[in-house]
Amino acid sequence: MTVPSPIRVEVPVCAFRPYASREYQDTYPVPTPASVYGMLLSLLGVPREAKALHRGAEMALAVSALPGRAKVFRKLRRGKELTDTRPDYQDLLMGLTLWIWLRKGEDATNPPLAERVSVALAHPGMITRFGGLSLGESSYLVDTVKIINDIKQPLIFLHQDESGFYSLPVWVDYADAKNTISRRFRLSEPMFVVKGLESAWCRIGG
Repeated sequence: MTVPSPIRVEVPVCAFRPYASREYQDTYPVPTPASVYGMLLSLLGVPREAKALHRGAEMALAVSALPGRAKVFRKLRRGKELTDTRPDYQDLLMGLTLWIWLRKGEDATNPPLAERVSVALAHPGMITRFGGLSLGESSYLVDTVKIINDIKQPLIFLHQDESGFYSLPVWVDYADAKNTISRRFRLSEPMFVVKGLESAWCRIGG
C-alpha cells in the first residue's frame, strides 16, 4: 500500500459545534470533514461560492491525541441579527494536532485538490488569499500547516462507520440546510498509519 504524505495542522484553540446543540455550546472532539475541507479551500484562496470545485475528493483524518478541553463564558449569537446575542458557556478544544491525507477520488478538477494543496504548501507565494487561516470559526487561527513525509507514532483515526457514535457533516450548504450531508463516524484506538488508513477515507460531499 502506497501511503501519501500527510499534512500536519496545529491549532491552539478551536471548537466544532454539533448541529443539534442549543443553548450550551459543546464541541465534537475532533474537526468535522466539512470543516477541514473549508480550511483547505481557504488555504488555496478558493471563495465560498466555488466550494463545489473539488467535491468528490477523498480525505482521511487523524489526531495525535484527543485534545484537551476548556470552558469559556462568552457572548453567542442567537438569531439572524448581529445584535441578537446573549452570554452562555462554550466548550473549546485546546492544542489540536490534526493529520490530513488527500487523494483524488472523484475529484474531476485538473489539478485535483491533493495536488493543489501540495503545491501551495511548497510554494506559498503562488497563492492569492486574504486573512488568517482558520479551522472552524474565523477566530480559531491555525498555527502550523506542514507536509510530513514520515510518521512513526500511532494516531487516532476518524473512521466512517454506519454504527459510529458521531454524526459529522461531510458537506455543508449554508443557503439551504436540507442539502447538508452528514455521515456516521467513530474514533479508532491508537494505530499506525498503514492500518489506520485502510478504512479512514471519506468522500468530500457525501
